[in-house]
Amino acid sequence: MSLTLKNCKLTMPKGIIRGNLVISNGLIKAVGSSVKPQGEIINIDDLYVLPGFREQHMHDMMGATRYIDKPSRLKEISIKLAEQGITAFKLATVAMPIDDLLAYLNTCREFAESDGTSLGARFEGVFVEGTFINRECAGAQPPEYIIHPDEPKAKTVLDKIIETRIVRLINIVPDFGVDLIKYASSRGLIVGCGHCKASANRLAEAVEAGLRFIVHITNGAMGQSFKPFEGGGTYEGALELPVYVEIITDGFHVNFKYVSDIIERRIQRGRMHEIVVVTDRLFPSPDEAPRGEIRMFSVLCRKPADEDVLYAEGFFDDSGRFVKSPPYTLCGSLLTMPRAFENLLNLFTVDHSGFMIDVPARGIHEAIWLASNFMSTNQARLEGRNDVGVIDIGRRADLTVVRIEGEPGRYRVGVEATIVEGKLVYSKL
Repeated sequence: MSLTLKNCKLTMPKGIIRGNLVISNGLIKAVGSSVKPQGEIINIDDLYVLPGFREQHMHDMMGATRYIDKPSRLKEISIKLAEQGITAFKLATVAMPIDDLLAYLNTCREFAESDGTSLGARFEGVFVEGTFINRECAGAQPPEYIIHPDEPKAKTVLDKIIETRIVRLINIVPDFGVDLIKYASSRGLIVGCGHCKASANRLAEAVEAGLRFIVHITNGAMGQSFKPFEGGGTYEGALELPVYVEIITDGFHVNFKYVSDIIERRIQRGRMHEIVVVTDRLFPSPDEAPRGEIRMFSVLCRKPADEDVLYAEGFFDDSGRFVKSPPYTLCGSLLTMPRAFENLLNLFTVDHSGFMIDVPARGIHEAIWLASNFMSTNQARLEGRNDVGVIDIGRRADLTVVRIEGEPGRYRVGVEATIVEGKLVYSKL
Protein backbone atom coordinates (compact mmCIF):
# COMPACT_ATOMS: atom_id res chain seq x y z
CA MET A 1 0.00 0.00 0.00
CA SER A 2 1.35 3.41 -1.00
CA LEU A 3 0.11 6.90 -0.27
CA THR A 4 1.26 10.14 -1.88
CA LEU A 5 0.87 13.60 -0.41
CA LYS A 6 0.95 15.69 -3.56
CA ASN A 7 2.17 19.26 -4.00
CA CYS A 8 3.08 19.76 -0.33
CA LYS A 9 5.07 22.39 1.44
CA LEU A 10 7.48 19.99 3.10
CA THR A 11 9.41 20.86 6.25
CA MET A 12 12.72 19.16 5.56
CA PRO A 13 15.88 18.97 7.74
CA LYS A 14 17.35 22.05 6.03
CA GLY A 15 14.27 24.08 5.23
CA ILE A 16 10.95 24.06 3.39
CA ILE A 17 10.50 22.84 -0.19
CA ARG A 18 7.50 22.17 -2.39
CA GLY A 19 7.10 18.64 -3.69
CA ASN A 20 5.53 15.24 -3.29
CA LEU A 21 5.94 12.73 -0.47
CA VAL A 22 5.41 9.01 -1.01
CA ILE A 23 4.69 6.65 1.89
CA SER A 24 5.05 2.87 1.63
CA ASN A 25 4.83 0.25 4.38
CA GLY A 26 4.78 2.91 7.09
CA LEU A 27 7.98 4.61 5.93
CA ILE A 28 8.81 7.63 3.79
CA LYS A 29 9.79 6.10 0.45
CA ALA A 30 10.44 9.21 -1.65
CA VAL A 31 10.31 12.96 -1.20
CA GLY A 32 11.07 15.91 -3.46
CA SER A 33 9.93 18.13 -6.31
CA SER A 34 10.56 15.50 -9.02
CA VAL A 35 8.99 12.54 -7.21
CA LYS A 36 6.18 10.83 -9.14
CA PRO A 37 2.98 10.07 -7.18
CA GLN A 38 2.27 6.44 -6.31
CA GLY A 39 -0.75 4.62 -4.90
CA GLU A 40 -3.52 6.67 -3.32
CA ILE A 41 -3.00 10.39 -3.95
CA ILE A 42 -4.05 13.22 -1.65
CA ASN A 43 -3.58 16.69 -3.12
CA ILE A 44 -2.83 19.15 -0.36
CA ASP A 45 -2.01 22.44 -2.10
CA ASP A 46 -1.21 25.33 0.27
CA LEU A 47 -0.84 23.05 3.30
CA TYR A 48 2.36 22.37 5.22
CA VAL A 49 3.60 18.88 6.06
CA LEU A 50 5.61 18.75 9.28
CA PRO A 51 7.40 15.98 11.16
CA GLY A 52 4.66 14.77 13.49
CA PHE A 53 4.30 16.66 16.77
CA ARG A 54 5.90 14.71 19.63
CA GLU A 55 4.45 15.39 23.10
CA GLN A 56 6.97 14.31 25.75
CA HIS A 57 5.50 16.08 28.79
CA MET A 58 1.75 16.05 29.33
CA HIS A 59 -0.43 14.70 32.12
CA ASP A 60 -3.75 12.89 32.23
CA MET A 61 -5.02 13.75 35.67
CA MET A 62 -8.28 11.85 35.15
CA GLY A 63 -6.38 8.76 34.06
CA ALA A 64 -3.94 8.89 36.99
CA THR A 65 -6.76 9.18 39.51
CA ARG A 66 -10.20 8.04 38.29
CA TYR A 67 -9.15 5.61 35.53
CA ILE A 68 -5.91 4.35 37.02
CA ASP A 69 -6.57 0.70 36.09
CA LYS A 70 -8.30 1.21 32.71
CA PRO A 71 -6.09 0.88 29.59
CA SER A 72 -9.11 1.96 27.52
CA ARG A 73 -8.54 5.48 28.84
CA LEU A 74 -5.24 5.63 26.96
CA LYS A 75 -6.98 4.65 23.74
CA GLU A 76 -9.29 7.64 24.18
CA ILE A 77 -6.26 9.87 24.73
CA SER A 78 -4.53 8.50 21.65
CA ILE A 79 -7.50 9.42 19.48
CA LYS A 80 -7.88 12.90 20.97
CA LEU A 81 -4.20 13.67 20.50
CA ALA A 82 -4.25 12.59 16.86
CA GLU A 83 -6.90 15.28 16.27
CA GLN A 84 -4.29 17.77 17.55
CA GLY A 85 -1.59 16.65 15.11
CA ILE A 86 0.30 14.60 17.68
CA THR A 87 1.85 11.43 16.32
CA ALA A 88 3.60 10.20 19.48
CA PHE A 89 3.24 10.97 23.17
CA LYS A 90 4.36 10.15 26.68
CA LEU A 91 2.30 10.61 29.83
CA ALA A 92 3.81 12.32 32.86
CA THR A 93 3.03 11.49 36.47
CA VAL A 94 2.86 13.67 39.56
CA ALA A 95 3.94 12.96 43.12
CA MET A 96 1.43 10.32 44.19
CA PRO A 97 1.14 7.29 46.48
CA ILE A 98 3.69 4.71 45.36
CA ASP A 99 1.11 1.92 45.08
CA ASP A 100 -1.03 4.15 42.87
CA LEU A 101 1.99 5.15 40.79
CA LEU A 102 2.99 1.53 40.17
CA ALA A 103 -0.60 0.59 39.33
CA TYR A 104 -0.79 3.43 36.81
CA LEU A 105 2.55 2.48 35.25
CA ASN A 106 1.42 -1.11 34.86
CA THR A 107 -1.81 0.03 33.22
CA CYS A 108 0.24 2.12 30.80
CA ARG A 109 2.45 -0.88 30.03
CA GLU A 110 -0.60 -3.05 29.41
CA PHE A 111 -1.92 -0.55 26.86
CA ALA A 112 1.48 -0.17 25.17
CA GLU A 113 1.82 -3.93 24.79
CA SER A 114 -1.70 -4.44 23.49
CA ASP A 115 -2.76 -1.40 21.47
CA GLY A 116 -0.28 1.46 21.48
CA THR A 117 -0.90 2.86 18.03
CA SER A 118 -3.87 1.41 16.14
CA LEU A 119 -6.29 4.31 16.29
CA GLY A 120 -4.38 7.51 16.95
CA ALA A 121 -1.14 8.89 18.31
CA ARG A 122 1.46 6.31 19.29
CA PHE A 123 1.98 5.89 23.04
CA GLU A 124 5.72 5.75 23.80
CA GLY A 125 5.89 5.39 27.56
CA VAL A 126 5.84 7.35 30.79
CA PHE A 127 7.70 10.31 32.23
CA VAL A 128 7.90 10.02 36.05
CA GLU A 129 7.99 13.67 37.04
CA GLY A 130 7.04 14.30 40.65
CA THR A 131 8.41 11.46 42.74
CA PHE A 132 12.09 12.44 43.18
CA ILE A 133 11.97 16.22 43.45
CA ASN A 134 12.74 18.77 46.18
CA ARG A 135 9.83 19.29 48.60
CA GLU A 136 10.78 22.95 48.97
CA CYS A 137 10.21 23.32 45.21
CA ALA A 138 7.06 21.22 44.99
CA GLY A 139 5.00 23.93 43.31
CA ALA A 140 1.64 22.19 42.77
CA GLN A 141 3.04 18.67 43.33
CA PRO A 142 1.52 16.93 46.41
CA PRO A 143 4.41 17.29 48.90
CA GLU A 144 3.61 14.26 51.06
CA TYR A 145 4.42 11.85 48.23
CA ILE A 146 7.79 13.35 47.32
CA ILE A 147 10.88 11.22 48.03
CA HIS A 148 14.21 13.01 48.21
CA PRO A 149 16.79 11.11 46.14
CA ASP A 150 19.11 10.64 49.15
CA GLU A 151 16.44 9.00 51.33
CA PRO A 152 17.05 5.30 52.09
CA LYS A 153 13.95 4.13 50.22
CA ALA A 154 14.65 6.11 47.06
CA LYS A 155 16.63 3.42 45.21
CA THR A 156 14.12 0.72 46.18
CA VAL A 157 11.25 2.80 44.80
CA LEU A 158 13.23 3.56 41.65
CA ASP A 159 13.87 -0.14 41.09
CA LYS A 160 10.14 -0.84 41.37
CA ILE A 161 9.47 1.91 38.83
CA ILE A 162 12.05 0.47 36.45
CA GLU A 163 10.56 -3.03 36.81
CA THR A 164 7.33 -1.83 35.19
CA ARG A 165 9.28 -1.54 31.90
CA ILE A 166 7.28 1.46 30.69
CA VAL A 167 9.18 4.48 32.05
CA ARG A 168 11.38 6.32 29.54
CA LEU A 169 11.98 9.72 31.19
CA ILE A 170 12.40 10.53 34.87
CA ASN A 171 12.87 13.68 36.93
CA ILE A 172 15.54 13.33 39.64
CA VAL A 173 16.86 16.47 41.32
CA PRO A 174 20.60 16.79 42.04
CA ASP A 175 20.01 18.92 45.15
CA PHE A 176 20.91 16.06 47.51
CA GLY A 177 23.65 14.41 45.46
CA VAL A 178 23.88 12.73 42.08
CA ASP A 179 24.07 9.02 42.94
CA LEU A 180 20.45 8.26 42.03
CA ILE A 181 20.84 10.17 38.76
CA LYS A 182 23.88 8.09 37.87
CA TYR A 183 22.06 4.87 38.74
CA ALA A 184 18.92 5.75 36.76
CA SER A 185 21.02 6.71 33.74
CA SER A 186 22.94 3.41 33.96
CA ARG A 187 19.59 1.59 33.85
CA GLY A 188 18.68 3.26 30.57
CA LEU A 189 16.39 6.06 31.75
CA ILE A 190 16.65 9.56 30.29
CA VAL A 191 17.10 11.74 33.36
CA GLY A 192 15.99 15.35 33.70
CA CYS A 193 15.66 17.70 36.64
CA GLY A 194 13.04 20.23 37.61
CA HIS A 195 11.41 21.39 40.85
CA CYS A 196 14.94 21.86 42.16
CA LYS A 197 17.27 24.54 43.50
CA ALA A 198 20.69 22.99 43.06
CA SER A 199 23.64 25.25 42.38
CA ALA A 200 25.04 25.44 38.85
CA ASN A 201 28.12 23.57 40.05
CA ARG A 202 26.00 20.74 41.41
CA LEU A 203 24.03 20.69 38.18
CA ALA A 204 27.31 20.26 36.30
CA GLU A 205 28.07 17.23 38.49
CA ALA A 206 24.66 15.84 37.57
CA VAL A 207 25.40 16.27 33.86
CA GLU A 208 28.61 14.28 34.35
CA ALA A 209 26.49 11.62 36.10
CA GLY A 210 24.08 11.35 33.16
CA LEU A 211 21.55 14.19 33.47
CA ARG A 212 20.22 15.02 30.00
CA PHE A 213 17.53 17.70 30.25
CA ILE A 214 15.89 20.43 32.32
CA VAL A 215 12.23 19.91 33.14
CA HIS A 216 10.02 22.93 32.22
CA ILE A 217 12.75 25.55 32.61
CA THR A 218 11.94 28.48 35.00
CA ASN A 219 9.02 26.57 36.57
CA GLY A 220 8.58 24.49 39.72
CA ALA A 221 10.39 26.99 41.95
CA MET A 222 13.65 26.59 40.03
CA GLY A 223 16.60 28.00 41.95
CA GLN A 224 18.32 31.01 40.47
CA SER A 225 20.92 33.45 41.66
CA PHE A 226 22.34 36.74 40.51
CA LYS A 227 25.48 36.09 42.54
CA PRO A 228 28.63 34.33 41.27
CA PHE A 229 28.95 31.77 44.06
CA GLU A 230 28.73 28.08 43.09
CA GLY A 231 28.29 29.16 39.47
CA GLY A 232 24.85 30.57 40.22
CA GLY A 233 21.66 28.56 40.59
CA THR A 234 19.93 25.85 38.57
CA TYR A 235 18.65 28.38 36.05
CA GLU A 236 22.09 29.82 35.39
CA GLY A 237 23.49 26.32 35.03
CA ALA A 238 20.74 25.42 32.58
CA LEU A 239 21.70 28.38 30.40
CA GLU A 240 25.34 27.31 30.23
CA LEU A 241 25.50 23.52 30.37
CA PRO A 242 25.03 21.12 27.40
CA VAL A 243 21.53 19.99 28.36
CA TYR A 244 18.19 20.00 26.61
CA VAL A 245 15.63 22.40 28.06
CA GLU A 246 11.87 21.93 28.11
CA ILE A 247 9.93 25.16 27.72
CA ILE A 248 6.17 25.77 27.98
CA THR A 249 4.92 28.33 25.46
CA ASP A 250 1.48 29.16 26.81
CA GLY A 251 2.34 32.69 27.97
CA PHE A 252 1.55 31.84 31.61
CA HIS A 253 4.32 29.50 32.69
CA VAL A 254 7.12 31.49 31.06
CA ASN A 255 7.05 35.15 30.14
CA PHE A 256 7.52 35.29 26.37
CA LYS A 257 10.47 37.63 26.92
CA TYR A 258 12.23 34.75 28.68
CA VAL A 259 11.04 32.31 26.02
CA SER A 260 12.72 34.52 23.44
CA ASP A 261 15.96 34.94 25.39
CA ILE A 262 16.33 31.23 26.19
CA ILE A 263 15.74 30.26 22.56
CA GLU A 264 17.87 32.98 20.98
CA ARG A 265 20.81 32.36 23.32
CA ARG A 266 20.95 28.73 22.22
CA ILE A 267 20.49 29.60 18.55
CA GLN A 268 23.37 32.11 18.77
CA ARG A 269 25.60 29.41 20.26
CA GLY A 270 24.73 26.78 17.66
CA ARG A 271 22.67 24.80 20.16
CA MET A 272 19.12 25.15 18.86
CA HIS A 273 18.84 21.33 18.96
CA GLU A 274 18.55 21.58 22.77
CA ILE A 275 15.18 23.41 22.76
CA VAL A 276 12.17 21.16 23.45
CA VAL A 277 8.69 22.71 23.52
CA VAL A 278 6.19 20.95 25.80
CA THR A 279 2.67 21.64 27.03
CA ASP A 280 2.79 20.24 30.61
CA ARG A 281 -1.01 20.13 30.41
CA LEU A 282 -3.16 18.33 32.95
CA PHE A 283 -5.75 17.07 30.45
CA PRO A 284 -5.41 15.61 26.94
CA SER A 285 -8.10 17.99 25.75
CA PRO A 286 -8.88 21.44 27.20
CA ASP A 287 -12.58 20.66 27.27
CA GLU A 288 -11.95 18.04 29.98
CA ALA A 289 -10.80 20.71 32.44
CA PRO A 290 -13.55 21.32 34.99
CA ARG A 291 -14.70 24.82 35.72
CA GLY A 292 -13.78 25.90 39.21
CA GLU A 293 -11.89 23.63 41.60
CA ILE A 294 -10.24 20.27 41.03
CA ARG A 295 -8.55 18.01 43.57
CA MET A 296 -5.15 16.49 42.70
CA PHE A 297 -4.56 14.21 45.66
CA SER A 298 -3.90 16.67 48.54
CA VAL A 299 -3.59 19.71 46.25
CA LEU A 300 -6.54 21.92 45.38
CA CYS A 301 -6.38 23.51 41.92
CA ARG A 302 -8.63 26.01 40.19
CA LYS A 303 -9.28 27.10 36.62
CA PRO A 304 -10.34 30.74 36.37
CA ALA A 305 -13.24 31.41 34.05
CA ASP A 306 -11.24 33.89 31.97
CA GLU A 307 -7.80 32.20 31.77
CA ASP A 308 -6.62 29.02 30.04
CA VAL A 309 -4.40 27.84 32.88
CA LEU A 310 -4.76 26.13 36.25
CA TYR A 311 -3.62 27.61 39.57
CA ALA A 312 -2.84 25.78 42.82
CA GLU A 313 -4.92 27.14 45.68
CA GLY A 314 -3.00 25.15 48.30
CA PHE A 315 -2.81 21.67 49.84
CA PHE A 316 -4.14 19.78 52.85
CA ASP A 317 -1.35 18.70 55.22
CA ASP A 318 -1.24 15.49 57.30
CA SER A 319 -3.45 17.04 59.96
CA GLY A 320 -6.08 18.14 57.45
CA ARG A 321 -5.08 21.80 57.70
CA PHE A 322 -5.28 23.74 54.43
CA VAL A 323 -1.96 25.41 53.54
CA LYS A 324 -2.43 28.20 51.02
CA SER A 325 -0.08 28.38 48.03
CA PRO A 326 1.86 31.55 47.17
CA PRO A 327 0.14 33.78 44.59
CA TYR A 328 0.30 32.57 40.97
CA THR A 329 1.44 29.05 41.80
CA LEU A 330 0.60 27.22 38.60
CA CYS A 331 -0.91 23.74 38.64
CA GLY A 332 -0.68 22.92 34.94
CA SER A 333 -1.42 24.29 31.53
CA LEU A 334 -4.29 23.82 29.08
CA LEU A 335 -1.95 24.33 26.15
CA THR A 336 -2.24 22.14 23.06
CA MET A 337 0.58 21.42 20.63
CA PRO A 338 -1.06 23.27 17.70
CA ARG A 339 -1.47 26.34 19.93
CA ALA A 340 2.15 26.04 21.11
CA PHE A 341 3.25 25.92 17.46
CA GLU A 342 1.05 28.90 16.62
CA ASN A 343 2.44 30.92 19.54
CA LEU A 344 5.99 30.33 18.31
CA LEU A 345 5.14 31.42 14.76
CA ASN A 346 3.61 34.63 16.07
CA LEU A 347 6.63 35.30 18.29
CA PHE A 348 9.21 34.66 15.57
CA THR A 349 7.56 36.54 12.67
CA VAL A 350 7.57 40.02 14.25
CA ASP A 351 10.32 42.16 15.73
CA HIS A 352 10.47 41.27 19.41
CA SER A 353 12.60 41.76 22.47
CA GLY A 354 13.51 39.52 25.33
CA PHE A 355 14.79 40.92 28.59
CA MET A 356 18.33 40.80 27.17
CA ILE A 357 18.24 40.08 23.42
CA ASP A 358 16.48 42.01 20.65
CA VAL A 359 15.38 39.89 17.70
CA PRO A 360 14.32 40.97 14.19
CA ALA A 361 11.33 39.32 12.53
CA ARG A 362 11.90 36.05 10.71
CA GLY A 363 10.16 34.93 7.53
CA ILE A 364 7.30 32.49 7.93
CA HIS A 365 9.23 29.54 6.47
CA GLU A 366 12.16 29.99 8.84
CA ALA A 367 9.71 30.33 11.73
CA ILE A 368 7.91 27.10 10.73
CA TRP A 369 11.23 25.26 10.40
CA LEU A 370 12.42 26.40 13.83
CA ALA A 371 9.14 25.60 15.57
CA SER A 372 9.03 22.18 13.93
CA ASN A 373 12.50 21.39 15.27
CA PHE A 374 11.45 22.42 18.77
CA MET A 375 8.26 20.34 18.69
CA SER A 376 9.41 17.17 17.00
CA THR A 377 13.02 16.83 15.87
CA ASN A 378 14.65 17.76 19.15
CA GLN A 379 12.55 15.39 21.24
CA ALA A 380 13.75 12.54 19.01
CA ARG A 381 17.35 13.70 19.39
CA LEU A 382 17.03 13.78 23.17
CA GLU A 383 15.99 10.14 23.03
CA GLY A 384 18.79 9.22 20.62
CA ARG A 385 16.32 8.23 17.90
CA ASN A 386 16.92 8.64 14.18
CA ASP A 387 13.77 6.94 12.89
CA VAL A 388 11.37 9.78 13.76
CA GLY A 389 11.33 13.56 14.08
CA VAL A 390 12.36 14.47 10.53
CA ILE A 391 11.01 14.11 7.02
CA ASP A 392 13.50 12.05 5.05
CA ILE A 393 13.70 8.84 3.06
CA GLY A 394 13.59 5.74 5.22
CA ARG A 395 12.20 7.50 8.28
CA ARG A 396 8.96 6.50 9.92
CA ALA A 397 5.99 8.26 8.30
CA ASP A 398 4.82 10.24 11.35
CA LEU A 399 3.48 13.44 9.80
CA THR A 400 1.31 16.41 10.72
CA VAL A 401 -0.47 18.38 8.00
CA VAL A 402 -1.39 21.94 8.97
CA ARG A 403 -3.09 24.93 7.44
CA ILE A 404 -1.45 28.26 8.30
CA GLU A 405 -3.39 31.45 7.62
CA GLY A 406 -3.02 35.08 8.63
CA GLU A 407 -0.17 37.53 8.78
CA PRO A 408 3.03 37.96 10.81
CA GLY A 409 2.22 37.99 14.50
CA ARG A 410 -1.38 36.91 13.82
CA TYR A 411 -1.13 33.48 12.27
CA ARG A 412 -3.68 30.78 12.93
CA VAL A 413 -2.76 27.12 12.73
CA GLY A 414 -5.24 24.34 12.06
CA VAL A 415 -4.51 20.61 11.93
CA GLU A 416 -5.82 19.11 8.69
CA ALA A 417 -4.46 15.57 8.95
CA THR A 418 -2.32 13.31 11.12
CA ILE A 419 -0.41 10.31 9.79
CA VAL A 420 1.09 7.76 12.18
CA GLU A 421 3.38 5.09 10.73
CA GLY A 422 1.87 5.71 7.31
CA LYS A 423 -1.74 5.44 8.52
CA LEU A 424 -4.11 8.37 8.14
CA VAL A 425 -5.47 8.42 11.69
CA TYR A 426 -7.14 11.84 11.46
CA SER A 427 -8.20 13.86 8.47
CA LYS A 428 -10.25 16.88 7.49
CA LEU A 429 -9.02 16.68 3.90
